Amino acid sequence: MSFYSFNLEKLVIKHKRGNITDQDVVTFGVFVNQVDRGHGSGKFVVESNSEASTYDRTEDGLLSFPARNRFNMSDRWVIGPLEIDPADIVNVVYTGTNTSDSSLSSLAHQEQDELELKILNFVAKKFVEIVAGAGFGGDVASALSDAFDKAFADPVGDLIGYKQQGPCNGPVFSGVVNFTGSGLDHLPMAPLTRTLYPGTQYPKTYTSSNPGKSFSNTYTDEATHDTEICGHIAETDVWFEVFKVPFISVRSSLTFRFPSPFPSAGLRSYGQPGATISIKSLLGVRP
Repeated sequence: MSFYSFNLEKLVIKHKRGNITDQDVVTFGVFVNQVDRGHGSGKFVVESNSEASTYDRTEDGLLSFPARNRFNMSDRWVIGPLEIDPADIVNVVYTGTNTSDSSLSSLAHQEQDELELKILNFVAKKFVEIVAGAGFGGDVASALSDAFDKAFADPVGDLIGYKQQGPCNGPVFSGVVNFTGSGLDHLPMAPLTRTLYPGTQYPKTYTSSNPGKSFSNTYTDEATHDTEICGHIAETDVWFEVFKVPFISVRSSLTFRFPSPFPSAGLRSYGQPGATISIKSLLGVRP
C-alpha cells in the first residue's frame, strides 16, 4: 500500500482546433477499480504553438487555469493523495473540447458550469461503462475516444441548447492512461524540477519535495476535423504527473474535499450525523 497524487501539468498546443482562439473545456480525473476518486474541469484559452501550464499565474497572482467543479481535487489540478494497493487498477482519464466559436465567450457563468459538468458526467459514466465491457486489458482509450467524438460533435448546441454553434467546436483530445498499483510502486521516480508562474515576470524554479514522474501523450482531432473549414487538424500534447507521497496532510486533504474547512472544529463535524466513517474515507484517501 502506497500513497500517490496525480495532477494535470500542462497542455502543449501545436495546432488549435478552430480558426479563432480556442476555448477548450478540459476535464481530468482518476478512477481506481472503476470508482471515481477525483475529478475537475476548467477552461483553457489557447493558441497554436503555445503552452498552457497549470503552474502558471496571471500578473495579479491568480491561477491562469484553475480547476473548477472539483471533487477531491485542488484548484491546481492535484488529485489525492490516494491510497493505492498493489492489485488496484488505476486509470487517468482526460478530455478537451473546443467551445470557442460563435461568441461562446459570452456564455453566462452558470451555462459554462453546466457545460463542464455535463462533459464531466458523460466521461465518468461512459468510462465505467466501457471498462465494465472491455476489462482492464481492452482498448479502453480508443473506445472512450470514439464515444467522446460522437457525443461532442456539437458540444454546446447539444448539451446546453446554445444554437449559434460554430463549425469548429468539438473534441480536441481524449485519453486514458492505465496503471496498476504494483506498476506505480515500480516506477522510477525522482524529484521533479518545474518553472512556476512561467507566464509572468516573476518565474520561479521549484523542485518537488516528493519523487514523481511525468507522462505525456500526443492527440489529434483528425477523426472529427473539417480541414476545409477549420484548417490544420488540432494536435495537442497532454502532460500529467504522478507523485509518491510519504504521508497524508489532514489540513491539505480537508481543503481539497471541503470549502473553507475549519480543522479545529473536529473531523466529526465533516461527516454525516450519526454515521460511522473512517478518517481516510473522509479525507478522500480511500473510497
